[in-house]
Amino acid sequence: MEYSQLIEILKTYMTEDKIKIINKYYEEATTIYEGMKRLTGEDYINHPIRVAKILAELKMDVITIGCSLIHEGITLEKITYEEILEKFGEESAIIVNSITKLSHLKRTFKANNTEKYRRIVVGLSENPISLFIKLADRLDNLRTITVHNKEHVKDIIDETEKIFIPIAHRLGIKTMKSELEDLCLKNSNPELYQSVLDKINSDKDELEKSLYKMRDEIIEILNEHNIKFEILYRVKSVRGIYNKIKAGKKWEQIYDLLGLRLLVNKVEDCYLIIGLIHGKYRPIPKRFKDYIANPKNNMYQSLHTTVFGVDGRIYEVQIRTYEMNEIAEHGVASHWSYKEKVDGSKVSELENKLATFRTLIEINDKEGNEDFFKNLSSNLQKEDIYIFTPKGDIIELPVDSTPIDFAYKIHSEVGNTCIGALVNGKLVSLDYKLQDSDIVDLKTQKGKSPNKSWLKFVKTEGAKSRIKSYFYKKEKEKTIKTGKDILIEEIKKQKLNDKELLSNEILDILLEELKLDNLEELYIGISTLKYTPNIIVNKLNSILNPKKDDTIEKLLANKDIIKHTENGQILIAGYGDILTNLSSCCNPILGDEIVGYITKGNGVAIHRKDCKNLNLDNKRIINVEWNNSFQDKFTTLITIYLDSSNDNLVSVLTLATKIDVSIVSINNKGTIKNDEIYDLVCKVKNLDNLKRFMNELESLNFISKVER
Repeated sequence: MEYSQLIEILKTYMTEDKIKIINKYYEEATTIYEGMKRLTGEDYINHPIRVAKILAELKMDVITIGCSLIHEGITLEKITYEEILEKFGEESAIIVNSITKLSHLKRTFKANNTEKYRRIVVGLSENPISLFIKLADRLDNLRTITVHNKEHVKDIIDETEKIFIPIAHRLGIKTMKSELEDLCLKNSNPELYQSVLDKINSDKDELEKSLYKMRDEIIEILNEHNIKFEILYRVKSVRGIYNKIKAGKKWEQIYDLLGLRLLVNKVEDCYLIIGLIHGKYRPIPKRFKDYIANPKNNMYQSLHTTVFGVDGRIYEVQIRTYEMNEIAEHGVASHWSYKEKVDGSKVSELENKLATFRTLIEINDKEGNEDFFKNLSSNLQKEDIYIFTPKGDIIELPVDSTPIDFAYKIHSEVGNTCIGALVNGKLVSLDYKLQDSDIVDLKTQKGKSPNKSWLKFVKTEGAKSRIKSYFYKKEKEKTIKTGKDILIEEIKKQKLNDKELLSNEILDILLEELKLDNLEELYIGISTLKYTPNIIVNKLNSILNPKKDDTIEKLLANKDIIKHTENGQILIAGYGDILTNLSSCCNPILGDEIVGYITKGNGVAIHRKDCKNLNLDNKRIINVEWNNSFQDKFTTLITIYLDSSNDNLVSVLTLATKIDVSIVSINNKGTIKNDEIYDLVCKVKNLDNLKRFMNELESLNFISKVER
């Protein structure tokens, strides 16, 4: 009956010829699983048939369905790789063999290495089919998991949540991911799962209607203000609601049951939109969160608010830039960045592989299943192999790695003292290219040292760097002496005084300029050609005999304002073509009385005349004035003291939007008595614009003070 149901599904999208091929796999499956029973008491073959049905619902191709029927054959030692190769071809043999490798992985794993475990799972899958079948296999096992003891159920759920659900998510298999999540919850807390499901189902249609209406209203508001945006929306999932309840929330306290997310290009647009939304919908007190000004520890940034929206329902609205969304979804907070401790930094290799798999899936969605896997092997070039130690631990290495790479991956001392290797029980040369799933037993001898010839064949950067490091340390003193001799020779070549140039005072300045800790680093850099000797000598000479900079004299010679400069914000006395910058200590804006301060090597710094950091009697002070033809907003900072008992910050943002002041960031500076102190970094047109904003803020009854 199970197989008949599978065939009925396949008939909806496969030809008779393809179904005949499936029948050949099924015939082999009946032989493989003959006489075997599962713990449920049913015939063992029903499990692989159900796995095939799960994949058929996704309209997978012939090879995927066929391999799912025989996927446990090698694991159960009922068929060999060579037999599958002969009967069904290389691709099927590779797929089933990959699933066998996955089945042999230890199921226990610590919380601190789940990322590595995921990475190995993906790495052992030489194409997406292996992962699809493994995920479908796990899904069917979860559907029948109640026959197992509690400890086994707990282990399976833990592994599914930490390993397989994240992989399904990154592959974009949403239906499978969603059911895996639900089954994990259902089997770990069945009563709560059912109560949440019943509550959602009773209201779902009405909730979705309200959500669509709210979405349309927000789109209309933002279009009126010509804001470029993208909007996403959802009714919270069973698992999401469960997480809230688990954290101690009651049903009526779950304010993000209906959610909308707005993605924009600029931070300023985030604050503008929050003002527009609060101008239209009443916010719920104390539900506004500014994670842009105050990011979470994991670098997450976003504005969150909860408002009373259409149909009297409550909606959570999140607003963030595309860059913030990328970090939230895939970046610093993500589990997909894996940093090697041995080979140096290797970021997101797992993500790259899954991205390749997902791209193929998306192509399949657009072009159909007919030719999806026809030339898959040519599209997926394997970059890593997985080598086993005699104890069964897995070491990940690039393709074409050697026993020496393997040795250094384990430990530097193992690599340094390696004298031989047995691969699968046979003695091989140290430049032997390891193959996927080889078992390597290394031979070491105390007192032995690396051979420089190893550098010609090792593959990993870790091995190369450790071999080089060994010989580098051996030759360090010689290298330092060589570097010093080269430098002195260059000094004499330029007919300069080496005692003057190499005095402690001059060398200290040079080391600081090059950001070096000591002279040894300098001499090593010269010896290894990191620094050319003539450039170092020129730097030493320029420190000893600096060139005169007459910029100060030119600026001080003329106190008149230049009127014809039209390109910049500031007009400079006596000198038109010079760098200027607005000082961050006082943040001057158009309309402020200003002066210029001539810096050393960084042009003229523009300060307000009343800046506390400025001495107006200093000879470096020059006359400057604003260029009124320059049209732009200016950044400044104000501090506000407001009553913290309500969400009054929302009103501040709304006010800023009304009078064309852009809030760039908000920083909570702490509390004094009943007042919360906030620094607002704003963009304003000019001094009048800023004064109006500050006056309007001071008129609000919940603000006790506004300072610039």
